Amino acid sequence: MPLTTTHALVPLAGALAFARAPLRWPLIICASLAAAIPDLDGLTNPVWADTWGLPTTSVYAHRGATHSLGFALLLGLIAAAFHKRLAVRALTAAVVVGSAAASHGILDMMTNSGRPVAILWPLSSVRVFADWRPIQSFPVPWHHFFKLALERQQIEFWQLILPMFTLALAVRLARRSAGIV
Repeated sequence: MPLTTTHALVPLAGALAFARAPLRWPLIICASLAAAIPDLDGLTNPVWADTWGLPTTSVYAHRGATHSLGFALLLGLIAAAFHKRLAVRALTAAVVVGSAAASHGILDMMTNSGRPVAILWPLSSVRVFADWRPIQSFPVPWHHFFKLALERQQIEFWQLILPMFTLALAVRLARRSAGIV
């Protein structure tokens, strides 16, 4: 799976590509948090297993409900309710924050390791991977977190972050030359 920091960069790349000046930083920060927040379920895995006896394959475990389009829709609706604090229209808040949250599950579906994703929860608890899985990934156990996380971040820089921001810059420049920005 991409690291949480990589997920949080997706809305920043989107803002680079599509946002008009001045940038709405409260919205961008909220979207970055929405893109990262699904990984909180990874921290709760031991709590679910130890306290309530839920298996790690439960839809409430990692890559389950919080990685779904339903959860992304919920976060988008919450953002719409707080659109005035985000300094944008309700629809803009819903689409930006909901899309950012949805990007998390979609990216995780495209990895070559880890658990499949319950992307269609609450309609279905079936976990799936995408047919195309180009994102190289490996588990980062807690006892080797700092050593392996840096290695993973370097891989993700070349594999995801640099291409994502290069594409975003290309879109921004194309929009500017077309007079759209």
